[in-house]
Amino acid sequence: MKRLTHRIRIFSVVLAAAMSLTSAVASANGFYIQEMTAPGLGQAGAMVAAGEGPANQYWNAANLAYSKGFWFEAGLTTFIPISWYRNDVTGVKTYASDAPQPVPAAFASYRINDWLTVGIAEFTNFGLAINWPKDWEGNHKIISSSMQTFTINPNIAFGPFKGFSIGVGFDAMYGNFKIKKALTLGLDDRPGNPLNLINLSGEAWGFGANIGLMYQPVKWVRIGASYRTAIKIAADSGYVDFDVSEPWAARFKDQRFSAEINLPHIVFLGVRFFPAKGFSLELDAQWIQWSTWDTLKFKLSEGIPLGPTGKQDELSEVSKYHDAWQVRIGGEYRFFKNHFAVRAGFLWDQNPASAQYLSPMLPDSNRVMPCISFGTEWAGFFIDVAYMPVFTLQRTVTWEGDGNNFPGTYKNITHDLTVSLGYHFDVVKGKARIPKYTDREDEEVVGANELGQGDPEMQPVGEAEEFQPEPEQEPSIPEDQLQTEPQPVGEAE
Repeated sequence: MKRLTHRIRIFSVVLAAAMSLTSAVASANGFYIQEMTAPGLGQAGAMVAAGEGPANQYWNAANLAYSKGFWFEAGLTTFIPISWYRNDVTGVKTYASDAPQPVPAAFASYRINDWLTVGIAEFTNFGLAINWPKDWEGNHKIISSSMQTFTINPNIAFGPFKGFSIGVGFDAMYGNFKIKKALTLGLDDRPGNPLNLINLSGEAWGFGANIGLMYQPVKWVRIGASYRTAIKIAADSGYVDFDVSEPWAARFKDQRFSAEINLPHIVFLGVRFFPAKGFSLELDAQWIQWSTWDTLKFKLSEGIPLGPTGKQDELSEVSKYHDAWQVRIGGEYRFFKNHFAVRAGFLWDQNPASAQYLSPMLPDSNRVMPCISFGTEWAGFFIDVAYMPVFTLQRTVTWEGDGNNFPGTYKNITHDLTVSLGYHFDVVKGKARIPKYTDREDEEVVGANELGQGDPEMQPVGEAEEFQPEPEQEPSIPEDQLQTEPQPVGEAE
């Protein structure tokens, strides 16, 4: 009991440290954030059937069933975006801010027994932040916008039972958003004149769930599937601040609003192969129900007067996204007794944004993302680094062909750099043991738990049975070869 209490205390302290990382601002160019830790980023997020590692519970909670002992991992991804818009009539090119934006994540897991593992995760998987110059030509569309989220996600996994595993989890997501843009009120907007601005901000909690399945029919292949529900963030007490000149102040009053942000359902599918010792390769697909991101409506508490009797009760931002797919491929090679690992991957991301409503608030296009990672582990401590350039392909929208009321060309490249740190240990007979490193093949063997095969590398140090040599025995001689004492002559029979 004392040992169990001690382990729970260790788990609680590490978990508290992980949660402290979430105090940092989590925002990134784009909307769906896929960068969690360096091992995952280096494999393009193709981790649905990856197996052990606490961060892998994000892609599939059933991955927990393949982790031994206790694991903790924390990652920090820094996004460095370079974005621009070009007016194809004037040729003027405007750059958005390229300030680096850090996003933290933390994960932990503990295997309770042969068939039960628990885990907890803190991450940001949705967010955006973009800032344009205050006096640029598109300030009536957007000056700055941000959505910051963080999710706390406890999970539990059962198995493997004859190759099958299942994991389930609960998601509690906090989100806030801010939008700033200029108002076109018919006043002189030449440089030097004050701008009329609108600032909207709100925050709320939303809740969802996730479930994952895994099946390993043979040692060299593993199949995974998982699902994350949509999450609704309902801000009932948002605030709109109208920063307008005196002639308009009486009409545009600061007030409350309510709004709902509907984040999409996500389906993950993946298969991982183990073709050779130390080498694994995975192919994944993800479906994201972006059609939930249709129109963002802000229902005003007082409204904006329109003439003597009319009133505008609602503001809106139309996006008209459509559902989209992602295809990922990633691989890992471990060598030098599993002390080192190199990883590489590639991700193709289908564009969800409609041409008619594409705007500088969320400029999007098809994306291609190559990636690479390197890591090392000693005495249970591991560190990994990864790099992925996100190439958002150049996209042009027009008034004539697309019906877009702010035509032009957009392009973006974002440099993603992730650093991960972690520690893990095995648990044998209630005691923590540092993992032993060998040139063995991948540890996840189908049905090992059911067969009752103990791990030969999890022997507690100093607790192996001592070798006791058997006492030497004189060789036995057949009775017919035994010599008797000589007898006196004449006394023989």
